[in-house]
Amino acid sequence: MGKLNTIKIFIFIICVALFGGISVNAFGQGAQEVSGTVTSAADGETLPGVNISVKGTSTGTSTDASGEYSLTVSSANDTLIFSFVGYQTQQVPINGRSTINIEMVSQAIAGDEVVVVGYGQQEAQDITGSVSSVSSEQLNEVPVSDPASALQGRAAGVMVSSTGNGTPGEGVVVRIRGRRSLTAGNDPLFVVDGIPFSGGLNDINTENIESMEVLKDASATAIYGSRGANGVVLITTKRGGDFGTQVSYDGYYGMSVQLSNPDVFNGEEFAEMKREAHRNAGSYGGDDENIFTAPELESIQNGNSYDYADLVTDDFGYQQSHNITIQGGNQSTQFAISGNFFNEVGIIPGQSFDRYNMRINLDHDVSDRLHIGTSTLLARTERDVGTNPFGTALALNPLGDPYNDDGTLDFRPTNDGLIANPLNDLVPGKMLDDRNRMRIFSNIFAEYDISDNLSYRLNFGPDLSTYRRGVFQGTLTTARAEGTPYAEKEEQINFDYTIENIVNYQQEFGGIHAIEATGLFSYQSSNWEQDVIAVSGLPYESQKYHNLGTASQTENYGSYLSEWSIMSYMGRFNYRLNEKYLLTVTGRADGSSRLAEGNKWGVFPSAALGWRIIEESFMDGQDLFSDLKLRVSYGVTGNTAIDPYQTRSLLSQTAYQFGEAAGYGYAPTQISNPRLQWETSKQYNIGLDFGLWNSRVVGSIEAYQTNTTDMLLERNLPITSGFESIQENIGETKNRGLEVTLNTQNIAGNSRDDFSWNSDLTFATNYEEIVALYGDNEDDVGNQWFIGEPLTVWYDYEKVGIWQSDEAEEAASYGQEPGEIKVKDQNEDGAINEQDRVIQGTNMPDWTAGFNNHVSYKGLNLSVYLYASVGQTIYNSFNAPNMIGRYNTADREYWTPDNPTNKQPRPEAGVESPLYGSSRGYQDGSFLKIRNIRLGYNFSPNLTNQLGVQSLRIYANAETPLLFSKTGNIDPEQYDGNIGGEVPTTRLYTVGVNINF
Repeated sequence: MGKLNTIKIFIFIICVALFGGISVNAFGQGAQEVSGTVTSAADGETLPGVNISVKGTSTGTSTDASGEYSLTVSSANDTLIFSFVGYQTQQVPINGRSTINIEMVSQAIAGDEVVVVGYGQQEAQDITGSVSSVSSEQLNEVPVSDPASALQGRAAGVMVSSTGNGTPGEGVVVRIRGRRSLTAGNDPLFVVDGIPFSGGLNDINTENIESMEVLKDASATAIYGSRGANGVVLITTKRGGDFGTQVSYDGYYGMSVQLSNPDVFNGEEFAEMKREAHRNAGSYGGDDENIFTAPELESIQNGNSYDYADLVTDDFGYQQSHNITIQGGNQSTQFAISGNFFNEVGIIPGQSFDRYNMRINLDHDVSDRLHIGTSTLLARTERDVGTNPFGTALALNPLGDPYNDDGTLDFRPTNDGLIANPLNDLVPGKMLDDRNRMRIFSNIFAEYDISDNLSYRLNFGPDLSTYRRGVFQGTLTTARAEGTPYAEKEEQINFDYTIENIVNYQQEFGGIHAIEATGLFSYQSSNWEQDVIAVSGLPYESQKYHNLGTASQTENYGSYLSEWSIMSYMGRFNYRLNEKYLLTVTGRADGSSRLAEGNKWGVFPSAALGWRIIEESFMDGQDLFSDLKLRVSYGVTGNTAIDPYQTRSLLSQTAYQFGEAAGYGYAPTQISNPRLQWETSKQYNIGLDFGLWNSRVVGSIEAYQTNTTDMLLERNLPITSGFESIQENIGETKNRGLEVTLNTQNIAGNSRDDFSWNSDLTFATNYEEIVALYGDNEDDVGNQWFIGEPLTVWYDYEKVGIWQSDEAEEAASYGQEPGEIKVKDQNEDGAINEQDRVIQGTNMPDWTAGFNNHVSYKGLNLSVYLYASVGQTIYNSFNAPNMIGRYNTADREYWTPDNPTNKQPRPEAGVESPLYGSSRGYQDGSFLKIRNIRLGYNFSPNLTNQLGVQSLRIYANAETPLLFSKTGNIDPEQYDGNIGGEVPTTRLYTVGVNINF
């Protein structure tokens, strides 16, 4: 049927082309020609392929490559209907006009929109699993180097957080519906154009992405078996089409500025804190010369104070991106070729990230039955990590002058032998950490239509990448502290490939039954090699890491090989009855080389039911619901995300003394586990999809629970065994949560000049829990794993204040004095010990939400995107300063006999960390960010025609302009919850342009 319809459309287009110029008189007296241009209201880009029909007739046409159309109507009073996938259908009366330009407004997933699912596509109304879709327009609203960052707050149940490093080009952590495993991997599977993609998404240009679909429940992910155990993110890149060649340019440039520096003591405040520290230690009697060095005394006398944190950061960094795309084709061959240059320079000198990216997508119909093509990515990234002197700068004594009298850097500003000037690390060429990567990633495919209902597809996906890292540390750096120079060189080569054989069958019966069956056999293999060598004692520093053979000492050397493979069989069956009742059954068998003999294979089934309530007769006549569907699913997935060779015993080289010479031998370093098997997750999901008031409001509500058993857990062993740990299948965890997605057309406009407003809201809550560990119902306190609690918690003493002078007797009973930290005696036994530690919270939020608003009027468009994360506990090291008087620290109010505060203890010289000092750092890490604000203007078609372009849009963007949290302007958003001396978070302000030629 699909072929016949295609032929009909083709014949119709030819007829329109041949006879479109027939005189008006041939159609009757009221006939006239109507023409115009169709663009997207979101970005002003022209839309090729939009369907335009005359209401109540079979007359129609579609827009060409320039988004233009022309058709002859029989009456000046007819109504035109404009429809396009992903956009609201519009009915526009002609009212005697000969030119009608239309701006189409995007809409949420509903009705017959096509959504990418595993190994195919489905209409949204037929989906039974839990799938969230993010369009290219949403992805491109935020300028990011890693496309995964753009998922934050846009897909319910998907948590995206910073890794905490903060350097340019650093990736993000993605978690879909929480974490399931304690020590095995929890990363989702990324699939790009049908082929698994490893190593993060920094190689991919966001501008190339057509859509990202997130598969969340077991019914949706089970088709990927073990690889989809932690959720799946499907990335579909842009392709060509049957239209004339289009050329587009998308580019932006902007500056990044630091949110804020932590508030640390200035010179005067530090001097007073140091006096108090020595006074408390009994070593200060009022004479500064006894406790301050000569450089410190000089600064005190002159009133000098040096802000090292400000000195090691630039006023701003910058980010830019330039992308050119060429798309087009004809009926037999379609192409999309793009090139991108992305550059980010950080606020700390020496840190940058460059990406050179080229994508070639080709599709060719060899015949009516044979189709071939490729999706190929070529990428090179150059990342200069440099060094992060920020933490050192925060701790440096503000009384030490960083410069000598002649303007050169003073390596030890305060005569302290252990404190070096971090500005030395920023001298060009002194501290290098250069990381370069080359990658070729491709999907080469051929598809043959055996019949109108049956097809076979072969995918071959090679993925070749090389990685080189060079490290150099000069003599006058904090790392070497006047020692000999150090250099390290590391090289990696990784070759993965995937072969997939896919058979699809589709058939309709009697007008009420429809089936779709998919069968798969696939094989994936990975080969990773690494060589590394580290040396010291280089004779001259200008050679950096390029001539290691001149070094006098070898610090480390080694070469490594890691191989693994997985073989899979899969079958999926979809059944639809009367467009009302939906069934999906999936089964997949995976065999993994990482597991033990006899346990390598696992079978993972799933089933889902859907009921399109809106199609029932009892829904006739009502005008509230335009869509209503109930979904339930159950499925099993497996996880094998552990390093290879965990089932084997391993040996490592060891050294010992043999007489007066060194002897070398080998000792066992890993215990074998011949019973290692699959970690298994069983997930239940129930969802309700709805549309209200003619799809003005579209949304879904989902509830789920995941039980994970036979966890791949690295269990600690008694040190007397001679081994630290062993990989076992033990323990059980549980995740349960609720997700809400809501898309609303608050005010719908039909043209560029109309006011329109739409909103997107996502809300998700997830609670994770350790159900069992070792079968003995006992907690693992050493690893801080507690049954009934989340997978990671903060476990420590509970600070209740500072011992005051009138509590001296009670403090003495605990072996303490006034001015020291007071913690709670939880069991009230009169002693403070490990039994008094309690769970302070978890670094996972109680709930997250994203709220995005789009407003447009007369070519102007504004989007404001908010993101909130609530309920997580963080460890803020700035709230736990160690006031020894040697290092600078956060400016916090501290206890003295004259200032009896309960905030911080009394400083004390010689005490690196106060008793129970870590109890001060736990803090509510909830935050609300205005994640992005974008203001743009789409030039009118009349002006763009005069300029000779199809569309033109300019915009200004502010990323993270505002942050609301209890940490002030110190960003609390870190995946591990630790806040300290990381590279500071920045705001990014950009201006950009989109041009279609």
